[in-house]
Amino acid sequence: MEFQQEYEIWKDRIENLAKENVKLPNKPIDEVTAYAEALAIEANKDKEKLLAAGLNSDFIDDLPSLSGALRYCQAIWMSDYKAIDEAQKEWKLESPDAYQLRKEMLHHLSFAYRGMDDVKQKIKRIRGGSGHADMIQDLLELSVLAEKYPEPLTKIGFDNTLTTKAREVSNRMRELLAMANGSEMQNGNKLKRDKTFTLLSLRTIEICEVARYVFWDNESRLSVYRSLRS
Repeated sequence: MEFQQEYEIWKDRIENLAKENVKLPNKPIDEVTAYAEALAIEANKDKEKLLAAGLNSDFIDDLPSLSGALRYCQAIWMSDYKAIDEAQKEWKLESPDAYQLRKEMLHHLSFAYRGMDDVKQKIKRIRGGSGHADMIQDLLELSVLAEKYPEPLTKIGFDNTLTTKAREVSNRMRELLAMANGSEMQNGNKLKRDKTFTLLSLRTIEICEVARYVFWDNESRLSVYRSLRS
């Protein structure tokens, strides 16, 4: 069964797990899943004895599919994490040029429209903005003004390619900023990963606790059931 299919089996139970009951992973997910998968094999060998001591049989049966679901959730979260990290690097690289373009556009338009009071007020408002979101919006608004009132810009020898560039850069930086600040997307998938880990951890811990009780005087079997708890 593919990991996504295993996730679909658990999807509702993962989503319905209360946030206050969520545990954070205390070991790398690949170690957690590998342990759970090995534990399922060993617990099945001792299933009769473990069930006789009160273990819920579903806990053993759940391990393979729940482990697969966790692998899937981890992969999704890591994909988001890498995409956000890459967007942050690209933003850091490209944003200085975007701010410089805003500065240039303000310089040219302020001079070209110095005799147009209504446009001057719009430029004054744009100039007063600060922050990344404002820079993105400013580039768009400056390009709109340049397209709407081209004659004064033509008189000062303005490079019209800057107008197109401002609009394109605004769109590009808007997309980058949304991805770089993708905390909602990232946190949602991280929570899904943590919920899945919690469900798996509850089962592995319970199996280990019952096994320690059953095999308290059998070191060879007891060594198999080492809890993931640190």
